[in-house]
Amino acid sequence: MTVFDYAALRAEVTEFARTKVALRHDLSQRDDFPADLWTAMGQSGLMAIAIPEEHGGRGGDYRALAMTLEILADVGGCQGVAISWMSHALNARLHILGQGTAAQKADYLPGLATGEHTVCMAISEPGAGAHPKRLSTRAQMVGDEVILNGEKAFLTNGPLADLFLVLAITDEVEGRRAFTSFIVPRDSAGLEITAGVAVDFLHPSPHCGIRLNNCRIPADNRLGPLGDAFNAISLPMRRVEDALAPAKTAGAMRHRLRLLCRALAPTLEPDAAPAAMAAGLGRLAGIPDGLSAMAWRAADLLDSGRDDIDETLSSLAAAARETTGWVEAEVEAFINTWDIEVPTALSIANRDLVKSLGIAASARDLQAQKRGRALLAAAQTEFQCRSTANP
Repeated sequence: MTVFDYAALRAEVTEFARTKVALRHDLSQRDDFPADLWTAMGQSGLMAIAIPEEHGGRGGDYRALAMTLEILADVGGCQGVAISWMSHALNARLHILGQGTAAQKADYLPGLATGEHTVCMAISEPGAGAHPKRLSTRAQMVGDEVILNGEKAFLTNGPLADLFLVLAITDEVEGRRAFTSFIVPRDSAGLEITAGVAVDFLHPSPHCGIRLNNCRIPADNRLGPLGDAFNAISLPMRRVEDALAPAKTAGAMRHRLRLLCRALAPTLEPDAAPAAMAAGLGRLAGIPDGLSAMAWRAADLLDSGRDDIDETLSSLAAAARETTGWVEAEVEAFINTWDIEVPTALSIANRDLVKSLGIAASARDLQAQKRGRALLAAAQTEFQCRSTANP
């Protein structure tokens, strides 16, 4: 078995980020993802990192994905590029590799490895988000075809995609819905690309919507189990995204700290910096290493294949999120305290970090409530046991 060369990957991705991403200073202000940059990511092998060698990939794992994500955000200095790359990589690995049939893997994985194919996950809907009780897109099985009707929104990489993974209701009994996922090619009759809902951060990661009006696809385009796609596809995607997100945040914070220091550089010499200012910068400088360690720990757990990692992954993601929230408050206070003039690049970096905290915030709040109630229940049980033992 070939041992994956992480050191070589780090050097390779660093060079790509430095020469192909960082030098394009307008990326974070663009609505569209440059086609030549997406092509370059495919030609350089970045799209192939986490796809097995037998399917045209490079045989990397989640650790390799976390490393690449962090470097793209840090050295590349563009969180939107990092997010679009990660979305592509995870859709290929989690969905087509993880849930696809042998034929689907053979048909799509080699093209996903080169960037010839781009897969976009289509779960959220206008006004409903991704909440399963509010989704309404439906799929009807008719002979050897499936007919899809509904509308999807917030589709990351949608404008780049030629394949959409559509989550649709395939059954409903007493209000309980069963969801199934389908591979829907962009050129399918009845599929219309819509503008979707505007996303005002993480540029140039592009978004769109799709409208499905009696859209017919072959029944063989079903991806994964019939009726259990929310558990098999949607929830694992959120879990992995949350687990690896601290890698993007760590890289983005390192990049933002450099921008912050550059904003200060013209106004004072290092030795003349007030002690409180230097201490504040020093505290901020240590945080990305901690977030990076969280991401690497999460990646190791994902790579372990163990079945008992969900609670730990959830806790790691929560810790990273709370840490990020604290850092953003500290950065805002630091800028205000020292009356720093914020250049455009620093403003964009701040915006993207802050607004990223709002992604799926309600779902994470529910997870926090669950953890809190479990702690209270354990404390109550302990209290009752002590009361019984010592009446």
